[in-house]
Amino acid sequence: MGAESTPLPSLEELRALARAQGVDPTDADLEGVLGFLGIVLPALRELEGETGRDVPPAGMYLPDREAT
Repeated sequence: MGAESTPLPSLEELRALARAQGVDPTDADLEGVLGFLGIVLPALRELEGETGRDVPPAGMYLPDREAT
């Protein structure tokens, strides 16, 4: 990951978030989540960088410009 990589939360931060939702995960569960985030977050950052800011989210209702 490059200098602009998304920092991952610590195991304790993940544990606190999970407990706030009423879940008591094991260390193995949390390590699995960190592994998942370590793959997904950089891919999302790359995708975000490749998508222009003027592109609306898919499925977003956009009124007809001529009607306004």
